[in-house]
Amino acid sequence: MKKKLYSISDLTSILNLHPKTILRFIHEGKIKARKIGRSWMVTENDLELYCHGELTNKPLPQSSLSSDSIEDRITVSAVVEIVEQDSEDASRISNSLMAMLNSEISPNGKPRFNFFYYPEIQKAKYVFYGTPRFIGRILESFDVLCSSKGDFDE
Repeated sequence: MKKKLYSISDLTSILNLHPKTILRFIHEGKIKARKIGRSWMVTENDLELYCHGELTNKPLPQSSLSSDSIEDRITVSAVVEIVEQDSEDASRISNSLMAMLNSEISPNGKPRFNFFYYPEIQKAKYVFYGTPRFIGRILESFDVLCSSKGDFDE
């Protein structure tokens, strides 16, 4: 007996939600899903559990925030945009940042970043998430890059 699987686009029409909302629900654990290849897939049973769970008024699980330190609860984000005529230069910077990211060891979650290049406006955008210390190191790296190029004067 085959189980019915639903993709994000299937769920978009079924639940009448934006695809990013569905992905957020998956990452938050509200919708149970598994990744098959590059796509998130939800079984019919897990979809029913989500739908029925939304209809019940079950109490929210109690958080253990009081026992977690502030360091364990903080995530910082930063956005860096660079005007870059060549996507190869932007990719080179991205690869260097990825190496820095992979060297970071954090007990409260691995830091991450997203890279976007917009050729129509010749701009690279780097979005970082992590501990305050990691974000500080990233911003210091950009500061060093700027001061070595003579782009900024303080």
